[in-house]
Amino acid sequence: MRPEYGQADLDAEIVFDRFIGNADLDILQRELVRLAPKWATRLRIWRGPRDQRPIDLADPTALGRAVLTAAAERGATYERLVAEHGRGPAERLTGSAELRGAGPELVVVVSVDDIVLSTLGTRRLLGNGVELQVRRATVAGLPGAEWLAEAFETLCARLVPAWGYAGHATEYWAKVMSESPRVEAIGRDFGQHLPGVFWLNYFGPAYTERIGPARFAALPTASTTAVGDGHLVRLAADPRTWTTPDYAIDEQQVRDVLGRHHFFEKD
Repeated sequence: MRPEYGQADLDAEIVFDRFIGNADLDILQRELVRLAPKWATRLRIWRGPRDQRPIDLADPTALGRAVLTAAAERGATYERLVAEHGRGPAERLTGSAELRGAGPELVVVVSVDDIVLSTLGTRRLLGNGVELQVRRATVAGLPGAEWLAEAFETLCARLVPAWGYAGHATEYWAKVMSESPRVEAIGRDFGQHLPGVFWLNYFGPAYTERIGPARFAALPTASTTAVGDGHLVRLAADPRTWTTPDYAIDEQQVRDVLGRHHFFEKD
């Protein structure tokens, strides 16, 4: 079932073509404290109302250790099986950790997987990533879209992911998700294409090379920014305008210039 989203519900995600370990998570800790200082005062791993694990911001490496520990944990059934049969010779580190802060305006989810490109059925997935979920009109005193745009560009510049997007939550759902015969992200198959074109789009070094720097240079200057060795492409000032005709025209232009075959299209 499609979730109920409000006007303030904005999402961003960056995914990596490498394992994100302590060095990356140390950078994430510093940037979260800088971008949302008040929110970060109660930064913690959220596993449930009775399992909340504070992050000691005085320790610049605390977030990385806490995230990797939480991601490696398994349920009681798994631990009983390990107790009976022992652990495998090469146990896979894969999992996620949800980060919450002093207020409900922001949730951050970090996913890690030591199998960088994994298979689900016929689809290929990148399992290392960082999600930012904005759920209030303002974050750190800024309008949510303004804060998210700054945070997205900053994390792309500092962490150099393979690809990333930001936009209204309903835009991602409409372009990537399927509700029948079951709810699933049918647009996510990095072995075939990128999930789509959204309000903000980041193309890391590998995708910049694959698509071709000349194609990015052919996009309107106002919509394209060089970020590190990649490119950030923006469709509009306001992510809530994604259903308007002007937005659709700009989206199709980006698809045409960069190459439509690089992107999933649900239709």
